[in-house]
Amino acid sequence: MSKIQLILADDHTILRDGLKNLILTEPGYDIIAEAEDGLQAIELTTKYRPSLLILDLNMPRKNGIEVIKHLRGAGIPVKILVLSMFDDQKSIIDAYTAGANGYLNKMASMDEFFQALQTILAGNQYVNEMASNALLNTLRKAPGGPEGKAVLKGVILTSRETEILGLIADGLTSQEIAEKLFISYFTVSKHRKNILKKLKLKNTAELVNYAIRHGIRPD
Repeated sequence: MSKIQLILADDHTILRDGLKNLILTEPGYDIIAEAEDGLQAIELTTKYRPSLLILDLNMPRKNGIEVIKHLRGAGIPVKILVLSMFDDQKSIIDAYTAGANGYLNKMASMDEFFQALQTILAGNQYVNEMASNALLNTLRKAPGGPEGKAVLKGVILTSRETEILGLIADGLTSQEIAEKLFISYFTVSKHRKNILKKLKLKNTAELVNYAIRHGIRPD
């Protein structure tokens, strides 16, 4: 079985070495390159196309947000986990808005770190309590209309569709959503297709990013 290829981007060698040693204690991961500044992170990610980029925010030449924006703008399909000492709302919001798949403080536990890796590599957005609170406090809730509908950039979603969109953003699968809402898997799938069609989006990743940008989270 081939290993999951990762790139580490942090301007502090000691922290980078420590993280590398931590990751390599677990089977299935391979550190294929290391970057000590933002520009190098862009160059190495573009060249090697890893599965995941673990990215610091505060780096020379280009900061982490600039790196994310560049990679997303270039269409590089890499998953990005921000690992930073900053835990302020602005940094978290900026990272997710730019296109990060997860945000974790460097003081997080080893268990949470690997949980974040696994969640992101499985194709889901990793949003822990810290990030969730920042998103909820900063991004506005979609306004509900008199018929229990939400208007998002001119698109009308029913209250059920808005609820399901929030659960998708929270990382739940269609089966988990069905069990939580006491409806069938096929009903959830139908709602998911309707939401994609209404919002003119292509996949779950785009749904998650849309929900986060608009502050749609489960109540």
